[in-house]
Amino acid sequence: MSTTNYGHKDLLTIQSIIASAAQTSLIDLFRKSTSNFKEDGSIVTNADIAMQDALAMALGEAFPDVAMLSEELSPQQQAAAMASGRDYWCLDPLDGTTNYQATMPLFSVSLALVSEAQVVLAVIYDPIRREFFSAIKDQGFWINNTRLERPIQPSKLSRSIAFIDFKRLPVNLRKGLVDDCPYKSQRNIGSCALEWAWLAAGRAQLLIHGSEKLWDYAAGCLLLSEAGGVSQTHKGEQVFVESLETRSVIAASNAELFELWSNRISQL
Repeated sequence: MSTTNYGHKDLLTIQSIIASAAQTSLIDLFRKSTSNFKEDGSIVTNADIAMQDALAMALGEAFPDVAMLSEELSPQQQAAAMASGRDYWCLDPLDGTTNYQATMPLFSVSLALVSEAQVVLAVIYDPIRREFFSAIKDQGFWINNTRLERPIQPSKLSRSIAFIDFKRLPVNLRKGLVDDCPYKSQRNIGSCALEWAWLAAGRAQLLIHGSEKLWDYAAGCLLLSEAGGVSQTHKGEQVFVESLETRSVIAASNAELFELWSNRISQL
């Protein structure tokens, strides 16, 4: 399917599907879900699986030609979706599972549509605040279907809020940022997708992460780009690639801050 075949009507359909599934699979199960540990030690709840299944069914009915790559599928199923030659969804049905299981209301649903090796449509949904962060490639960024109106962004790192996951950073970066932090303050909210969405919205200005998976960054990359932000890996490469290998991230809410931020990181 050509990338030109997706538009705002499709976006509204996708948002309606996500909102309905999130109500029954995430909100109704909040504080009630059971959990298990995956082989890598991370948590998976019955809400993760319920949301994945609900979206796979509803999206499959609405967009039957699009394959599904979801976090909770096996690596073999994920690789098959990527190699199918079809457009595919890249889904994290519940980003922030640890928060969700701890009844902390900071979690999200992340969905990217990949066509011809590009993310062409993206939605990140915050079910608690009922906020949709959405973008279509080369068409813009919306919050709840309203064009983005960002707060004025600071011009200096020292006045910026940074999203930093210290746990996954190399020791030299971690130590450098702690010993001589260039930003005003830092946060780590436990949902990569929500951090991307809030960065795109201008609610924070800087982001650095050492190891994100495809479903962590796919939707967020497009949101940020369409909002006027910039991202790259620690090696200066574009973040989004069709790979199940993890990627590092340096990002900022605009180009000016990105230059300051990436230059500072390179010195550590």
